[in-house]
Amino acid sequence: MLYIPAILVALLLSAFQYLYKRKALWLFISRFLVYAIILTLLINPKWKRQKQILTKPVIYVLADNSLSVKLQNAGQPLREFVKRIKQSGLDDKYKVRYFKFDSNFAPLDSLDFAGEQTAIGDALSGLRFIHQTNQKAPVVLLTDGRNTAGRDYVYDNRLPGSLTIYPVVFGDTVTYQDLRIDLVNVNPYTYKDNFFPVEIFVSGKLNQPVKAHLKILEKGQSLFSKTLNLSPGHPTAHIVMKLKAGSVGLHRFQVSLSGLKNEKNYLNNRSYFSVEVLKNAQKILFLSNIIHPDIGAIKRSFKNHPYIRLELKRTDEPFDLTSYQSVILYQPDSKFNTVFDLLKKWHKSWWLITGKHTGWQFLNKQKLFFTKNPATTFENYFPQKNDGFALFALPELDLEKLPPLIDVYGQVKLSSATEIAYYSKINGLVTKQPLLAFNTREKQVVLLGENIWQWAMQAGVNGQKEAFDRLVFQIVQYLSINDNFDRLQLHYKKQYFQAMPVVITAKFLDKNLEPDTQVKAELILYKDKQAETIPMTLKDGFFQVALSDLPPGAYSFTVKNKDGSLKKNGYFRILPFSIEKQNLQADIKDLKRLAGQTGGVLYFQNQAERLIKHLKDTKAFHSTIRYETSETPLIDFEYLLFLLVLLLTVEWLVKKLRGEL
Repeated sequence: MLYIPAILVALLLSAFQYLYKRKALWLFISRFLVYAIILTLLINPKWKRQKQILTKPVIYVLADNSLSVKLQNAGQPLREFVKRIKQSGLDDKYKVRYFKFDSNFAPLDSLDFAGEQTAIGDALSGLRFIHQTNQKAPVVLLTDGRNTAGRDYVYDNRLPGSLTIYPVVFGDTVTYQDLRIDLVNVNPYTYKDNFFPVEIFVSGKLNQPVKAHLKILEKGQSLFSKTLNLSPGHPTAHIVMKLKAGSVGLHRFQVSLSGLKNEKNYLNNRSYFSVEVLKNAQKILFLSNIIHPDIGAIKRSFKNHPYIRLELKRTDEPFDLTSYQSVILYQPDSKFNTVFDLLKKWHKSWWLITGKHTGWQFLNKQKLFFTKNPATTFENYFPQKNDGFALFALPELDLEKLPPLIDVYGQVKLSSATEIAYYSKINGLVTKQPLLAFNTREKQVVLLGENIWQWAMQAGVNGQKEAFDRLVFQIVQYLSINDNFDRLQLHYKKQYFQAMPVVITAKFLDKNLEPDTQVKAELILYKDKQAETIPMTLKDGFFQVALSDLPPGAYSFTVKNKDGSLKKNGYFRILPFSIEKQNLQADIKDLKRLAGQTGGVLYFQNQAERLIKHLKDTKAFHSTIRYETSETPLIDFEYLLFLLVLLLTVEWLVKKLRGEL
């Protein structure tokens, strides 16, 4: 509204100066423009501008960089497919972004197909952090579909719904017959001259009946063999046998399954396991101040184990705790005070059984790996197997038919270094409260309930007396495999598969048998007469080293402190294994399901042109147009100031030429 008065003022002032007294039309025009510009800049109006912004849809190209692609001779075709996409002109319609994945997810720079694992689910989930918009976008997934690590990409519901996946299958799509050893179940420890069970699960992908020969070998010598008859209707087999434990020490075994003539993958026809044979004749002290049928039931369980000697005593009787490998504490109370002091002093392993006569106030003061807040009532606790228990294979007891154990009702708290074998079940409701729990750090076990003798009787009725005896034996065997008198204790596995980290943990004790964290620990690794010294790092009171990228073979090592006053040797084996080599065949089924779930289409490696044409022609992915309106003050236009200076300069020159200055 101020523009018109400003123009009138500029017009009047210019006319007064150059038209009223004299006729100077050009000077009038110049001065009018000067006044108009100055007054306009003083008013400073804002200039509105509208800008159109076009956003292309993004297309993500994910290339599988794992070893399985290379082993199926699909590496070069995959490279060519990526090259064809880059030359296709898709960037006219899309903003194309390239990534590669194996166990990691990263921008695509080059492909070497050296990844030891394939994490397709993790790669797709990585797009959640990249695609931060609701705009629909296609994903071209170049892979063989074999997911060997991370999340299951078919059932992972965290993928953004705005992404449509177009899997492109690379690799071998022909279905071959295949035999495989699925699982070998064996306890890692046994005693000399004992017969230990081995459980083997075998399966096959078959289109006709076949005969397969299963063997167990030690140092090339056959210990067991059996012919298996498999067919498409019965493609699985379950084999259970017993082997006799030989000399004391670590024994390594190989399970071999004869392959088919046209079988492509033979790696899954072999499996390895090891068993450490321990010395016989261990002495166990059973301490109880009450008479209970549980004592007789446990004692009878060792009747078939002549190398285990169980001695029953009261706490007020004399005994030398150092002469026993482990101790069974039955319903301890305050009369066990001296016993617990000795157990802590000598770091003895123990199995504690609670019940109606247990002194819980006394136990809770002992700083054990468990505590309980007892009530004044008793409860019946039924067993529920924990499928995640990993210390050893639990015997196949029919838990549904076992009677309950009785103990005082209350909340149980466990330390972090604990494995639960059986949970407690109350009135048919499974709780997360333990019934049988193992302390994995100090070799201690607790059974929270009495009347285990009723388990023994019911197991006999069910024809499972041997399974019950085995459970008792396994508990005692677990307690005996660690010598707590050693001032240097090692924890590690005896065998690892290739590409798995080898973690070795050491615990040093001082002369008072207390943890010593001030030592400088180191590990010396030996392989083919070559030695490498590796410092160990302190973590949570233990010294630890993690070895990686070790080639297959047998290794020995020594862990010691700096001056060598404490040292212990160990050995382990790296087994040749690559999960990427286990199944060299594309997984069309899962990729097709993934495409269907996201609205995409499955393509094969020779259908690049068809996929590119579809992506160019489809109307499912649109560019978005948005408008931005901006306001710019007129004073920001520099050319107005330039025009103002130019007009004043011209006016000055004209006056100068006329001699008016």
